[in-house]
Amino acid sequence: MNPSMSISATKISAFLMEFDNNYNISIDEVIAFSKVNKSILSSPDNRLSGLEVKKIIEAAKSLTKDSYIGLHQGQRLSKGFSNILGYVLMNCSTLKECWTKYCRYEKLIDSTSASSFELLKNKAVLNNITLDPSLKDNIQFSDFKLSGMLSYIKLLCGKNIQLIEVHFTHSKPKNICEYEKVFQSNLLFEKASNALIFNSNLLSTPVLEPNKSLLHLFEKNANTAIEELNTNACYNDKVTKIITEELLKSNLISIETIAKKLSLSVRSLQLHLHKENTSYAELLKDTRKNIAVNYLTNPNITIAEIAYVLGFSEVSAFHRTFKSWTGLTPAKFRLKHKTF
Repeated sequence: MNPSMSISATKISAFLMEFDNNYNISIDEVIAFSKVNKSILSSPDNRLSGLEVKKIIEAAKSLTKDSYIGLHQGQRLSKGFSNILGYVLMNCSTLKECWTKYCRYEKLIDSTSASSFELLKNKAVLNNITLDPSLKDNIQFSDFKLSGMLSYIKLLCGKNIQLIEVHFTHSKPKNICEYEKVFQSNLLFEKASNALIFNSNLLSTPVLEPNKSLLHLFEKNANTAIEELNTNACYNDKVTKIITEELLKSNLISIETIAKKLSLSVRSLQLHLHKENTSYAELLKDTRKNIAVNYLTNPNITIAEIAYVLGFSEVSAFHRTFKSWTGLTPAKFRLKHKTF
Protein backbone atom coordinates (compact mmCIF):
# COMPACT_ATOMS: atom_id res chain seq x y z
CA MET A 1 0.00 0.00 0.00
CA ASN A 2 1.39 3.38 -1.01
CA PRO A 3 0.41 5.71 1.87
CA SER A 4 0.78 8.83 -0.28
CA MET A 5 -2.45 7.92 -2.09
CA SER A 6 -4.63 6.21 0.49
CA ILE A 7 -7.43 6.64 3.02
CA SER A 8 -7.40 5.56 6.65
CA ALA A 9 -9.68 2.78 7.83
CA THR A 10 -11.26 5.21 10.31
CA LYS A 11 -12.43 7.44 7.45
CA ILE A 12 -14.11 4.56 5.64
CA SER A 13 -15.63 3.35 8.90
CA ALA A 14 -17.09 6.85 9.23
CA PHE A 15 -18.52 6.58 5.72
CA LEU A 16 -20.23 3.34 6.75
CA MET A 17 -21.50 4.84 10.02
CA GLU A 18 -24.91 3.61 11.23
CA PHE A 19 -25.55 1.41 8.19
CA ASP A 20 -27.38 -1.07 10.40
CA ASN A 21 -29.77 1.58 11.73
CA ASN A 22 -30.34 3.57 8.54
CA TYR A 23 -30.27 0.90 5.85
CA ASN A 24 -30.66 -2.36 7.78
CA ILE A 25 -27.42 -3.51 6.15
CA SER A 26 -24.32 -4.48 8.09
CA ILE A 27 -20.86 -3.15 7.35
CA ASP A 28 -19.70 -6.76 6.87
CA GLU A 29 -22.27 -7.16 4.09
CA VAL A 30 -20.97 -4.07 2.32
CA ILE A 31 -17.36 -5.21 2.56
CA ALA A 32 -18.25 -8.71 1.33
CA PHE A 33 -20.21 -7.29 -1.61
CA SER A 34 -17.29 -5.02 -2.52
CA LYS A 35 -14.90 -8.01 -2.63
CA VAL A 36 -12.37 -5.97 -0.65
CA ASN A 37 -10.33 -7.85 1.99
CA LYS A 38 -12.72 -8.31 4.92
CA SER A 39 -10.01 -7.49 7.49
CA ILE A 40 -9.33 -4.05 5.98
CA LEU A 41 -11.33 -2.20 8.65
CA SER A 42 -10.12 -4.32 11.55
CA SER A 43 -7.46 -1.81 12.61
CA PRO A 44 -7.54 2.01 12.57
CA ASP A 45 -3.92 1.89 11.34
CA ASN A 46 -4.91 0.17 8.09
CA ARG A 47 -5.07 2.25 4.92
CA LEU A 48 -7.08 1.63 1.76
CA SER A 49 -6.20 2.42 -1.84
CA GLY A 50 -8.44 4.65 -3.91
CA LEU A 51 -9.62 1.60 -5.86
CA GLU A 52 -10.63 -0.22 -2.66
CA VAL A 53 -12.54 2.84 -1.48
CA LYS A 54 -14.28 3.10 -4.84
CA LYS A 55 -15.38 -0.55 -4.60
CA ILE A 56 -16.77 -0.01 -1.09
CA ILE A 57 -18.67 3.13 -2.11
CA GLU A 58 -20.14 1.39 -5.16
CA ALA A 59 -21.11 -1.61 -3.06
CA ALA A 60 -22.80 0.63 -0.49
CA LYS A 61 -24.72 2.48 -3.19
CA SER A 62 -25.84 -0.78 -4.84
CA LEU A 63 -26.99 -2.42 -1.61
CA THR A 64 -28.78 0.63 -0.22
CA LYS A 65 -30.13 1.87 -3.57
CA ASP A 66 -29.45 5.36 -2.19
CA SER A 67 -28.35 7.58 -5.09
CA TYR A 68 -27.28 10.28 -2.61
CA ILE A 69 -25.43 8.07 -0.18
CA GLY A 70 -22.36 10.33 -0.25
CA LEU A 71 -24.40 13.33 0.89
CA HIS A 72 -26.30 11.36 3.52
CA GLN A 73 -23.27 9.66 5.06
CA GLY A 74 -21.41 12.97 5.12
CA GLN A 75 -24.26 14.40 7.19
CA ARG A 76 -23.90 11.56 9.68
CA LEU A 77 -20.31 12.54 10.47
CA SER A 78 -21.85 15.06 12.84
CA LYS A 79 -22.26 12.19 15.29
CA GLY A 80 -18.66 12.74 16.37
CA PHE A 81 -14.96 12.36 15.63
CA SER A 82 -13.02 9.12 15.65
CA ASN A 83 -9.49 9.98 14.52
CA ILE A 84 -6.50 12.16 15.39
CA LEU A 85 -7.47 14.88 12.91
CA GLY A 86 -10.86 15.22 14.57
CA TYR A 87 -9.27 15.52 18.00
CA VAL A 88 -7.00 18.29 16.73
CA LEU A 89 -9.96 20.21 15.29
CA MET A 90 -12.02 19.85 18.47
CA ASN A 91 -9.36 21.64 20.49
CA CYS A 92 -8.74 24.59 18.17
CA SER A 93 -10.02 28.02 19.25
CA THR A 94 -11.79 29.23 16.09
CA LEU A 95 -13.01 27.94 12.74
CA LYS A 96 -10.08 29.69 11.07
CA GLU A 97 -7.62 27.73 13.17
CA CYS A 98 -9.60 24.55 12.49
CA TRP A 99 -9.39 24.81 8.72
CA THR A 100 -5.77 25.85 8.71
CA LYS A 101 -4.94 22.69 10.65
CA TYR A 102 -7.41 20.59 8.64
CA CYS A 103 -5.45 21.35 5.47
CA ARG A 104 -2.16 20.65 7.26
CA TYR A 105 -3.16 17.27 8.65
CA GLU A 106 -5.76 16.06 6.15
CA LYS A 107 -3.41 13.43 4.69
CA LEU A 108 -3.58 11.54 8.01
CA ILE A 109 -7.07 10.41 7.08
CA ASP A 110 -7.13 10.99 3.34
CA SER A 111 -4.22 11.57 0.97
CA THR A 112 -6.24 10.82 -2.18
CA SER A 113 -7.32 14.45 -2.26
CA ALA A 114 -5.90 17.83 -1.29
CA SER A 115 -7.59 20.72 0.52
CA SER A 116 -6.58 24.36 0.54
CA PHE A 117 -7.93 27.26 2.53
CA GLU A 118 -7.94 30.82 1.21
CA LEU A 119 -9.50 34.23 1.76
CA LEU A 120 -10.96 36.13 -1.21
CA LYS A 121 -12.10 39.61 -0.17
CA ASN A 122 -14.97 38.93 2.24
CA LYS A 123 -15.22 35.23 1.44
CA ALA A 124 -13.55 32.21 3.01
CA VAL A 125 -13.05 29.33 0.58
CA LEU A 126 -12.32 25.74 1.60
CA ASN A 127 -11.26 23.95 -1.60
CA ASN A 128 -10.83 20.24 -2.13
CA ILE A 129 -9.72 18.41 -5.26
CA THR A 130 -9.45 14.66 -5.73
CA LEU A 131 -6.01 13.49 -6.86
CA ASP A 132 -6.42 9.72 -7.01
CA PRO A 133 -7.49 8.61 -10.54
CA SER A 134 -9.71 5.86 -9.10
CA LEU A 135 -11.83 8.41 -7.21
CA LYS A 136 -11.48 11.49 -9.41
CA ASP A 137 -14.88 11.18 -11.09
CA ASN A 138 -16.70 9.48 -8.22
CA ILE A 139 -19.67 11.71 -7.36
CA GLN A 140 -20.43 9.92 -4.10
CA PHE A 141 -16.87 10.42 -2.85
CA SER A 142 -16.89 14.14 -3.69
CA ASP A 143 -20.30 14.62 -2.09
CA PHE A 144 -19.20 12.75 1.03
CA LYS A 145 -16.17 15.01 1.39
CA LEU A 146 -18.17 18.24 1.07
CA SER A 147 -21.11 17.13 3.18
CA GLY A 148 -18.69 15.80 5.78
CA MET A 149 -16.76 19.07 5.97
CA LEU A 150 -20.02 20.93 6.58
CA SER A 151 -20.87 18.43 9.33
CA TYR A 152 -17.51 19.10 10.95
CA ILE A 153 -18.26 22.83 11.00
CA LYS A 154 -21.61 22.29 12.71
CA LEU A 155 -20.11 19.87 15.22
CA LEU A 156 -17.15 22.10 16.05
CA CYS A 157 -19.03 25.33 16.71
CA GLY A 158 -22.41 23.93 17.73
CA LYS A 159 -24.34 25.98 15.19
CA ASN A 160 -25.35 26.01 11.55
CA ILE A 161 -23.09 28.12 9.32
CA GLN A 162 -24.83 29.79 6.39
CA LEU A 163 -22.90 29.08 3.21
CA ILE A 164 -22.69 31.53 0.31
CA GLU A 165 -21.98 28.93 -2.36
CA VAL A 166 -21.04 25.29 -2.76
CA HIS A 167 -18.98 24.16 -5.76
CA PHE A 168 -18.89 20.66 -7.23
CA THR A 169 -16.53 19.31 -9.88
CA HIS A 170 -19.15 16.89 -11.20
CA SER A 171 -22.03 17.76 -13.51
CA LYS A 172 -25.43 18.85 -12.21
CA PRO A 173 -27.71 15.91 -11.32
CA LYS A 174 -31.23 15.86 -12.72
CA ASN A 175 -32.63 16.29 -9.22
CA ILE A 176 -30.78 18.53 -6.76
CA CYS A 177 -33.38 18.56 -3.97
CA GLU A 178 -31.16 16.50 -1.66
CA TYR A 179 -28.26 18.88 -2.30
CA GLU A 180 -30.46 21.85 -1.42
CA LYS A 181 -31.55 20.18 1.83
CA VAL A 182 -27.99 19.45 2.90
CA PHE A 183 -26.27 22.70 1.93
CA GLN A 184 -29.12 25.28 1.88
CA SER A 185 -27.03 27.44 -0.42
CA ASN A 186 -26.37 28.42 -4.00
CA LEU A 187 -25.09 25.31 -5.80
CA LEU A 188 -22.69 25.47 -8.76
CA PHE A 189 -21.60 22.41 -10.72
CA GLU A 190 -18.74 21.59 -13.12
CA LYS A 191 -16.35 23.85 -11.22
CA ALA A 192 -12.57 23.54 -10.99
CA SER A 193 -12.68 22.19 -7.42
CA ASN A 194 -15.12 21.09 -4.75
CA ALA A 195 -15.54 23.98 -2.33
CA LEU A 196 -17.48 25.39 0.60
CA ILE A 197 -17.67 29.20 0.47
CA PHE A 198 -18.87 31.31 3.38
CA ASN A 199 -18.52 34.81 4.80
CA SER A 200 -15.02 35.39 6.16
CA ASN A 201 -16.48 36.99 9.31
CA LEU A 202 -17.55 33.51 10.38
CA LEU A 203 -13.92 32.42 10.70
CA SER A 204 -13.82 33.99 14.15
CA THR A 205 -16.65 31.70 15.31
CA PRO A 206 -15.40 29.98 18.49
CA VAL A 207 -15.10 26.22 18.77
CA LEU A 208 -16.97 24.55 21.62
CA GLU A 209 -14.76 23.91 24.68
CA PRO A 210 -11.27 24.05 23.13
CA ASN A 211 -8.31 22.90 25.19
CA LYS A 212 -4.86 24.30 24.33
CA SER A 213 -3.03 21.63 26.30
CA LEU A 214 -4.85 18.84 24.48
CA LEU A 215 -4.34 20.61 21.16
CA HIS A 216 -0.58 20.64 21.76
CA LEU A 217 -0.62 16.94 22.63
CA PHE A 218 -2.74 15.90 19.64
CA GLU A 219 -0.71 18.04 17.25
CA LYS A 220 2.47 16.40 18.51
CA ASN A 221 0.93 13.01 17.72
CA ALA A 222 -0.33 14.26 14.35
CA ASN A 223 3.11 15.55 13.36
CA THR A 224 4.69 12.23 14.27
CA ALA A 225 2.12 10.41 12.16
CA ILE A 226 2.73 12.79 9.24
CA GLU A 227 6.46 12.10 9.45
CA GLU A 228 5.79 8.35 9.31
CA LEU A 229 3.57 8.76 6.25
CA ASN A 230 6.19 10.89 4.53
CA THR A 231 8.91 8.37 5.34
CA ASN A 232 6.93 5.52 3.81
CA ALA A 233 5.89 7.44 0.69
CA CYS A 234 8.04 7.40 -2.44
CA TYR A 235 9.54 10.73 -3.52
CA ASN A 236 7.71 10.60 -6.83
CA ASP A 237 4.39 10.88 -5.02
CA LYS A 238 5.65 13.37 -2.44
CA VAL A 239 6.83 15.78 -5.13
CA THR A 240 3.74 15.29 -7.30
CA LYS A 241 1.47 16.05 -4.35
CA ILE A 242 3.35 19.25 -3.47
CA ILE A 243 3.37 20.42 -7.10
CA THR A 244 -0.38 19.73 -7.40
CA GLU A 245 -1.25 21.54 -4.19
CA GLU A 246 0.79 24.60 -5.21
CA LEU A 247 -0.55 24.73 -8.77
CA LEU A 248 -4.10 24.66 -7.42
CA LYS A 249 -3.16 27.81 -5.51
CA SER A 250 -1.73 29.30 -8.73
CA ASN A 251 1.84 28.89 -7.49
CA LEU A 252 4.53 27.48 -9.76
CA ILE A 253 6.88 25.84 -7.28
CA SER A 254 10.63 25.39 -7.80
CA ILE A 255 12.67 22.30 -6.99
CA GLU A 256 14.52 24.37 -4.37
CA THR A 257 11.26 25.07 -2.54
CA ILE A 258 10.16 21.43 -2.76
CA ALA A 259 13.49 20.24 -1.40
CA LYS A 260 13.15 22.67 1.50
CA LYS A 261 9.62 21.41 2.24
CA LEU A 262 10.99 17.86 2.34
CA SER A 263 13.99 18.88 4.48
CA LEU A 264 16.42 17.80 1.75
CA SER A 265 19.12 19.42 -0.32
CA VAL A 266 18.30 19.85 -3.99
CA ARG A 267 20.98 17.30 -4.88
CA SER A 268 19.57 14.71 -2.47
CA LEU A 269 16.07 15.16 -3.88
CA GLN A 270 17.38 14.79 -7.42
CA LEU A 271 19.14 11.55 -6.45
CA HIS A 272 15.99 10.15 -4.82
CA LEU A 273 13.96 10.93 -7.95
CA HIS A 274 16.67 9.47 -10.20
CA LYS A 275 16.45 6.19 -8.27
CA GLU A 276 12.72 6.19 -9.02
CA ASN A 277 13.43 6.79 -12.73
CA THR A 278 12.02 10.29 -12.84
CA SER A 279 12.96 13.95 -12.30
CA TYR A 280 11.48 17.20 -11.04
CA ALA A 281 11.06 18.44 -14.62
CA GLU A 282 9.25 15.25 -15.64
CA LEU A 283 6.91 15.34 -12.63
CA LEU A 284 6.15 19.04 -13.19
CA LYS A 285 5.35 18.37 -16.84
CA ASP A 286 3.10 15.39 -16.06
CA THR A 287 1.29 17.22 -13.26
CA ARG A 288 0.65 20.31 -15.38
CA LYS A 289 -0.53 18.12 -18.23
CA ASN A 290 -2.93 16.15 -16.01
CA ILE A 291 -4.40 19.31 -14.48
CA ALA A 292 -4.72 20.92 -17.92
CA VAL A 293 -6.52 17.91 -19.34
CA ASN A 294 -8.85 17.81 -16.34
CA TYR A 295 -9.66 21.52 -16.56
CA LEU A 296 -10.21 21.47 -20.32
CA THR A 297 -13.06 19.00 -19.88
CA ASN A 298 -14.81 21.66 -17.79
CA PRO A 299 -16.42 24.24 -20.13
CA ASN A 300 -16.74 26.79 -17.32
CA ILE A 301 -12.98 27.32 -17.06
CA THR A 302 -11.44 29.46 -19.80
CA ILE A 303 -8.19 28.51 -21.52
CA ALA A 304 -6.66 31.76 -20.26
CA GLU A 305 -7.57 30.81 -16.67
CA ILE A 306 -5.99 27.37 -17.11
CA ALA A 307 -2.79 28.92 -18.49
CA TYR A 308 -2.62 31.25 -15.48
CA VAL A 309 -3.17 28.47 -12.92
CA LEU A 310 -0.44 26.36 -14.55
CA GLY A 311 2.08 29.17 -14.37
CA PHE A 312 2.32 30.18 -18.02
CA SER A 313 3.08 33.88 -18.53
CA GLU A 314 1.19 33.94 -21.84
CA VAL A 315 -1.70 31.92 -23.27
CA SER A 316 0.31 31.37 -26.46
CA ALA A 317 3.02 29.61 -24.44
CA PHE A 318 0.41 27.30 -22.95
CA HIS A 319 -0.96 26.56 -26.45
CA ARG A 320 2.48 25.55 -27.73
CA THR A 321 3.30 23.44 -24.68
CA PHE A 322 -0.07 21.68 -24.58
CA LYS A 323 0.23 20.82 -28.28
CA SER A 324 3.66 19.32 -27.63
CA TRP A 325 2.05 17.16 -24.91
CA THR A 326 -1.01 15.93 -26.79
CA GLY A 327 -0.64 16.86 -30.47
CA LEU A 328 -3.69 19.11 -30.14
CA THR A 329 -4.18 22.75 -29.20
CA PRO A 330 -6.18 23.34 -26.00
CA ALA A 331 -9.19 24.51 -28.06
CA LYS A 332 -9.15 21.43 -30.31
CA PHE A 333 -8.68 19.13 -27.31
CA ARG A 334 -11.66 20.74 -25.57
CA LEU A 335 -13.82 20.40 -28.70
CA LYS A 336 -12.83 16.75 -29.16
CA HIS A 337 -13.68 15.89 -25.55
CA LYS A 338 -16.80 18.02 -25.29
CA THR A 339 -19.70 16.27 -23.56
CA PHE A 340 -23.28 16.92 -24.59
